[in-house]
Amino acid sequence: MKRSALVFVILVILLVFVLILGYFNEIQQVQEKNRIRTLVIDAASEIKANGQGVFSDFRQEGSRWFYGDTYVFVWETDGVRVVYPPDLAGEGENMTSLVDVNGKPIGVLFIDIAESQSGEGWIEYGWPKPGQTVPSIKETFIKSAIFGSQSYLVGSGTYFDSFEGTFMVPLQYAAIVLEATIAAGGFFLGVKKKRVFGYGIFFTFAIYVFYDLARLVPIDLSNGTLYPVFFVATLSMLCVVILLYKDAWAS
Repeated sequence: MKRSALVFVILVILLVFVLILGYFNEIQQVQEKNRIRTLVIDAASEIKANGQGVFSDFRQEGSRWFYGDTYVFVWETDGVRVVYPPDLAGEGENMTSLVDVNGKPIGVLFIDIAESQSGEGWIEYGWPKPGQTVPSIKETFIKSAIFGSQSYLVGSGTYFDSFEGTFMVPLQYAAIVLEATIAAGGFFLGVKKKRVFGYGIFFTFAIYVFYDLARLVPIDLSNGTLYPVFFVATLSMLCVVILLYKDAWAS
């Protein structure tokens, strides 16, 4: 087998490996966000049914509502924080002026989300993890809850890698350019050189381009659609590697 062909096969395998890792990392993030969203929705339902009577449950460490770095907080929609399990001394403070490490007015934005037409939504901002000083990306889900004449906002958040977005967005653009280039090269090999594996390369990397664009733009497609498409592309790439290996070995 020619050395150049072997190097190409190894590079393709490494690229597929990296993409698969990214795929499973994204699945984990989606699952974590679904967990937080469900927690907040259930907490809001408890408030709607029982009002302030559930606040003591939210403060109970080791409960469903407060464990590890996960907790449910509650504000009145005028900005007064009424439930804050990590530090009960912080309850009663007006949090309207709360900002993140970059000055993003998250206090106002929390209230805006709760008072929006949908009454719920995600917000992303920079915040240090407990016991750390370096900011991480935190995503918090906010949902409104009304009991009697009092309006509340309920929230909970989860941390992701430190300022991942700062580095990931440029890498996503670079990946799209690289994938489009490889797709074009595969199309050339298939049409001009009559190599069957060229069509496989084109098909696979065209899907990768679509997948990355869908995450970057984002295109309004469900993960249930994107994930199977990505998996098909991965299987296609493995077939390409096999065909390429056989072709290179035969030569």
